[in-house]
Amino acid sequence: MMSPLSPGASRTAPALLDPGRRRQRAGLAVIAFVVLGLTLGALGHVAVHAKRLEVALALGEAERVHRELAEQRRHLEIEIGMLKDPSRVIAIARDQLLMQPAAPENIRRIGTASVAHGKGTR
Repeated sequence: MMSPLSPGASRTAPALLDPGRRRQRAGLAVIAFVVLGLTLGALGHVAVHAKRLEVALALGEAERVHRELAEQRRHLEIEIGMLKDPSRVIAIARDQLLMQPAAPENIRRIGTASVAHGKGTR
């Protein structure tokens, strides 16, 4: 048997121990890691850009809904103003509910002092 340190051992040693080949493999590994890093960086960039577009679309949709709701609110506030119009309320009371203004003889004044003492004017 030959010892690994003997001169004949270098001829039968595996090719992995060759310093030139080891350096070449190490260079390939470094290149592979650099390519892997660049690829992962590019994928990260694409993912961030895609998320940015997704958020922008959601924001646009939310702004559209906000505009629609603001327009609907404006219409409802106008409608409330029209429904609260005193002339409209008087017309509905007179025409649909058949109400009339009270006759002066049907109006009775109740003083605050007489109500407190239980003396009404009936």
